[in-house]
Amino acid sequence: MTAQDFLAWMDHCGLKTAKQVEEALGWGRNAAARHVASAKVGRSVDIPRYMSLAMSAYSQGLKPWDEYRR
Repeated sequence: MTAQDFLAWMDHCGLKTAKQVEEALGWGRNAAARHVASAKVGRSVDIPRYMSLAMSAYSQGLKPWDEYRR
């Protein structure tokens, strides 16, 4: 994912810090800090597909699957 795409996602979701990304996606502290720092200096971030899907779900306001009542 390009740095611009990652930062645009953060902006869209209203996330400003690595801590907020960590809490939003359930990432570990180091992973969140590494990805945010890389994006902020213009380096592409290596995001696995499952995390990219989680980012999409979060940006659309979806809850984790097990939190829906069926």
